[in-house]
Amino acid sequence: MDKIIGKEIARKVLFLGVSRKSKGGMTSVILSYGRYIDSMRFISTWNLGGKLKKAAYMAQALIRTSALLLTDRRIRLVHIHGAANASFARASIFIRLARMARRKVILHEHAADFVDFYNQSTDKQRITDTINSCDNLIVLSESWRKYFMSIGVYANKICVLNNIVSPAPTDYRPKRPGGRLDLLYLGEVSKRKGCYDMLEAIAARRDSFAGRLSLRIGGNIVDGDITEFINSHGLQDMVTYEGWVSGEKKEDCLRHADVYILPSYNEGLPIAILESMVYSHPVITTPVGGIPEVIRHGENGLLVSPGDKEAIADAILSYIENPDLVEEHGKRARTAAEPFLPGSVMDSLLSIYSGLI
Repeated sequence: MDKIIGKEIARKVLFLGVSRKSKGGMTSVILSYGRYIDSMRFISTWNLGGKLKKAAYMAQALIRTSALLLTDRRIRLVHIHGAANASFARASIFIRLARMARRKVILHEHAADFVDFYNQSTDKQRITDTINSCDNLIVLSESWRKYFMSIGVYANKICVLNNIVSPAPTDYRPKRPGGRLDLLYLGEVSKRKGCYDMLEAIAARRDSFAGRLSLRIGGNIVDGDITEFINSHGLQDMVTYEGWVSGEKKEDCLRHADVYILPSYNEGLPIAILESMVYSHPVITTPVGGIPEVIRHGENGLLVSPGDKEAIADAILSYIENPDLVEEHGKRARTAAEPFLPGSVMDSLLSIYSGLI
């Protein structure tokens, strides 16, 4: 696979973030960076496990990061991928460490729930000061740039950088929609993501969707019992829970879908939405976070209010009854995804780096 950022730049940057074996959008971004940055140097600061395991993981990350910053003067920049809550606390420690070592620092903020985290904090000024101590804050959309400015982050420090998604396989061709609608949900199985709102919307109109809808769900369970819900609501004939999907199984899900759905309550800018757009799928979703910047209602998808189950069902039915609309919106979704492909994103990242190193 061709590298877009070469060794000359890569050796000057140290990346920090969650383990590449963990699950979620931030992990997907880090893995994608590894594909397109030659000899990317990365230290993971967090992994799944109990408190002792997480503490030990953090300790090894601090030791390794300190050792590299002390011994390798080629490193000019520390690029930290972070989120909210405990993730922000970890990032703060590494920000201070990098500043003490006289390195430039980028905080790359992925949190969908940063607003709640900030509003619930008893020391909001500390959060803002921590971010302002960085040389750059990378955010995922223009709406997030405006938000961080509203809490006192200096405008000249904020850069909007698109999330990165790989192109669809060269042999992929969207299938002609018609008959049964193949709907896809990829993401954590949680109330926050609207997964159960979606299932309740389908259950309420089960008779209307029977024989006309097939829904595949892929993701780790955060709350609720999805298998019990499917069984108790008699949805076994149209809903399949696949568990966590990645690699070939994820590609299979994307290849065979007609429409992607993610009716979330809050988001940054979900990787899963962008991946589905690359595969020419229209999207049923909500106008939260950076989503309205890529999904235009009635153009490349359908937007519904968070928690509006009637609207979710109506949107699904609209695509079932209008297969030509699926194809039309899908083509526009693919076009809208182009700025998120590797060449464009890596060029933008290079521009950010050049301003610092």
